Amino acid sequence: MKIGSALIPLVGWGIDLDQPEAAKSIHLRAIRRLVEEFGLHAVELNGDFTSLYPDVFDKAYYEQVAVLQRQLGFACTVHLPFLWLDGCSLAEPVREASIQCMARILESTRALPVEAYVVHLWGSWSSTLGSAQLLPDKQKRSLLEAMLRSAELTLQELGGLGSPRRICVENLESLSFEPIVPLLERRGMRICLDVGHLTVRGGDAMEFLHRHWGLIGEIHLHDALLGSARGPGARDHLPLGRGDVDYGGLMDELTERNFDGVVVLEVHTEAALRESLERVGPWL
Repeated sequence: MKIGSALIPLVGWGIDLDQPEAAKSIHLRAIRRLVEEFGLHAVELNGDFTSLYPDVFDKAYYEQVAVLQRQLGFACTVHLPFLWLDGCSLAEPVREASIQCMARILESTRALPVEAYVVHLWGSWSSTLGSAQLLPDKQKRSLLEAMLRSAELTLQELGGLGSPRRICVENLESLSFEPIVPLLERRGMRICLDVGHLTVRGGDAMEFLHRHWGLIGEIHLHDALLGSARGPGARDHLPLGRGDVDYGGLMDELTERNFDGVVVLEVHTEAALRESLERVGPWL
């Protein structure tokens, strides 16, 4: 098991487009900090930076990351772009554009040994439509079936761009993940278990882990709160120890099962990352 983090806690989401080389340097320094200062064994890169800033986070940037990887010896995963994208879209131009954005990252990272590519298969509109409770049951079933056909086509095209085994589809907050599992099994792809998202949906991470163990390729770990009297509603991406996730039991189970994939601490600030690292210190 390799514990890691994305760069977001150290770099945020924006860059100064007037200083592209400085932006690259900030990201490269963040990678070095995660490994040398924070003692992490893995780094997850976010492909949205290439979608949003293609002239900055280009193939040459990833070649620099590959040099750092050889020097520092960390495992690398890539979260394929998801902002404003939707691989389940019934609007074919949107689905095609989503594939094109993902394909750009797959091509740009060819020089970089990547253990897993994480996919958000559906976007906000699919989530909204798929969970719409006001639709008659027949219409809702038809809509979900159409979205699953789009999803399978997206997975088929993604699999044709690289090693299907490295594609890990992430469970999200809004839609049930179970209809996706047969698609992954047919394509030889795997699951990125997002513990916080599952908790927000009212799911049980240990039960999910046991049911789908043979398909789990990566784990996103962050705390989450169910909607209750304690707060305004369900929340995730919290520092470990601030919510309802039994992260200790999960880490013990992964250790006992000799999980050899990457566990990404998916929080959004440096303070939250440090707090979470204190919690998982015994497993580092």
